[in-house]
Amino acid sequence: MYDRGGSGLVAHLPQDEWHRVQDTGIPVRFEPRDVLLRQGDTTQHVHVVLAGCVKIVRSESDGSRAILTLRAAGDVVGDLAAVDLQPRSATVTALTTTVTRLLTGPQFRRFLTRPAFATGFASYTVSRLRTSDAQRTALAVLPVRERLARALFQLDRESRRADGRPAIRLSQAELAELVGASRNAVVAELTVLREAGIVATGRREVIIVDPVALSGRSHGLRPDLGREPRGSG
Repeated sequence: MYDRGGSGLVAHLPQDEWHRVQDTGIPVRFEPRDVLLRQGDTTQHVHVVLAGCVKIVRSESDGSRAILTLRAAGDVVGDLAAVDLQPRSATVTALTTTVTRLLTGPQFRRFLTRPAFATGFASYTVSRLRTSDAQRTALAVLPVRERLARALFQLDRESRRADGRPAIRLSQAELAELVGASRNAVVAELTVLREAGIVATGRREVIIVDPVALSGRSHGLRPDLGREPRGSG
């Protein structure tokens, strides 16, 4: 559900254009739960994610919240407001230690006047729409254990890439929100993973002990029986 396989903006740009992006703006570092962008703000700056993983959450007037997607290294967040000059449509929060390059709205819009960048950005935007559709489908049809395993696998990878730390510093409630499941369901699946020796858990953290086994679980596979039945979870 969350493994994008290198489909960030970096995958859609010529190397020299990506290097220009990395050399523009200022470097910024965020720790887990730091807010990069806040829904409703009228700012126009853009964050180019160089390392780490963030979640994008939209809040509604009735108090409900929905996690729209995750973004990771190679992605861009905040670009919609820079393009249409409207208030932020969602809040972006760091899930792991995250390193970005902050570009002002005018700096980002100048990149859009460059043909190579504009073409790559258009392709990237289409790929994000396709990924969002796939994620909505996964939330609707995949069992909790598979959704949780996929989320944990990507979070572990991005956390190690950002700062080398193996721990995913999220509460069980935050993990439940992330995968669209109840806290009780996530606690039960974490217990299964812990008893299988795949993860270790502590206060507000999960450590991946066996990433290979976790990867198998993220695709619905069990080493003893093969693919999980879709009705489980």
